[in-house]
Amino acid sequence: MDALNHLQSFVLSAELGSFSAAARRLGLTPAAVSKNVARLEASLGLRLFQRSTRRLTLTEGGERFLQQIGGALATLREAIAGVAEEGGQPAGVLKISMAP
Repeated sequence: MDALNHLQSFVLSAELGSFSAAARRLGLTPAAVSKNVARLEASLGLRLFQRSTRRLTLTEGGERFLQQIGGALATLREAIAGVAEEGGQPAGVLKISMAP
């Protein structure tokens, strides 16, 4: 699940334009979001953001990666939410046999 958290931190940071805004949305600290993105960059071997003290912008590779995973990440989130909802509720037919 760490990879999913790293991807989510990247996508939200790209969409919102800052680690701080992404952190507020995810309920994390900006440092945690930054570390998640740095770990994702390290695992990919690709720099995703150009960082400065005032701006966070996607690199060319970051833009391509965002386009490729944007829809897939939303699908994964929906699938996980669906399984979590179904997991807590009994489903199916219950048959009981009793002697008279």
